Amino acid sequence: MTIFRKIGLSKRYGKVIYAVSAVLTLALSSLVFFNPYAIPMCLLLKLLSIPIILYLYTAITRKMDIYFYLNLGISRNEYRFIPFVVEFIGFILFITLIGYLGNAIR
Repeated sequence: MTIFRKIGLSKRYGKVIYAVSAVLTLALSSLVFFNPYAIPMCLLLKLLSIPIILYLYTAITRKMDIYFYLNLGISRNEYRFIPFVVEFIGFILFITLIGYLGNAIR
């Protein structure tokens, strides 16, 4: 199975992780827009939030977890970590773009 297919499956079945991470990304990017020197702090907050979101997600869905992802051809770790990797790459690109826009407007 290709990585793009795994990302597509994680996008389809991991919407909760993407939604929570997107809210955090928007909040941190608004901080970067007004203060570009806050980029290292935002990266640190994002990296510290990943284990917290993962713990809450696994704690909530542990009882309801159906192992459908094994039939799809991805492991449990891939199912849980692919959304974080994809969203973190998007976060880096978005923060970079917002930092440039914030500097261009000032």
